[in-house]
Amino acid sequence: MSRLPLDPIQAPPSLGALKVSSRQITLLNALGEFGNLRRAAAAMHTTQPAASLLLQQLEERLGVRLFERLPRGMQATLYGEVMIRYAQNALHEFEHAQAQIAELARGASGLVRVGSVMGPVPGVLTKAVLAYKRDHPKVRISLEVGTSDTLLPALLRGDFDMVVGRLPDQSDSQDLNIELFEGGEQMRVIARAGHPLAAAAGLQLADLVALTWILHPIGSPMRRRVESALQAGGMVQSLDIVETASILATTAMLEASEMIAVVPNDVAEHYARYGMVAILPVELPLAMANLGVLTLRSRPNSVALDTLLRYLRAQ
Repeated sequence: MSRLPLDPIQAPPSLGALKVSSRQITLLNALGEFGNLRRAAAAMHTTQPAASLLLQQLEERLGVRLFERLPRGMQATLYGEVMIRYAQNALHEFEHAQAQIAELARGASGLVRVGSVMGPVPGVLTKAVLAYKRDHPKVRISLEVGTSDTLLPALLRGDFDMVVGRLPDQSDSQDLNIELFEGGEQMRVIARAGHPLAAAAGLQLADLVALTWILHPIGSPMRRRVESALQAGGMVQSLDIVETASILATTAMLEASEMIAVVPNDVAEHYARYGMVAILPVELPLAMANLGVLTLRSRPNSVALDTLLRYLRAQ
């Protein structure tokens, strides 16, 4: 969908301090979600005329048109897109504040929301969290595991306080503090325990072409790097692929089939240690981007977050 052109309305001589009410922030967020004034008003539990007045007052204050009124809804102008992003960020910050207040009311001393790719989870991240919780039992750690291409936008939205992941090749890192770990992450090819190829001598990537591969979804940094490595051997086009970022789904499918999967070395060794998978004796010509800890420059770190970062650095 193409953006609407800039359409200024009569601007006041000086804007001064911009005053946006909480109701206007809620309205902007709802309009961004629904693109319809009636549905936005209903979501706010108000009337359509009242919502229309809130929007009109904001546009007059800014001196620009935020939305184009269309027969079947409303479409944001470039100005409107800026204000929608502002509203979304403001609401995320308010939700974060509410969560911290709720934690303090329950006697806790903080909340740290962590997003991580799966590679560091069995090793460095688990060690850091266990040591941290031993010394700070009242701080709540919220941990979500995903892929860097989904975790980083969530960090920028304010859903996480920190992300342990890879910086995507095309990412704009201007608003990120980045602390890279030493050394690149090694990847392994795994299969079920007792797989016929687990003890094969002289195994080559070409020997795996006929098998079904479990890979991360398209768009993730890991998928791009794995495909680049396989492309060098002319293998990508002929592969049978199942896509998932879930290690539970991966191990379940491996256990019930002859499929293979590509996972970080620490993950492979963790599951191999418990006899759940076998690490195939084959090398991937693959160098993953370094892992790192990412936080936002625009948001001051809480004491709880700074403390957890110190535990991570100590691993």
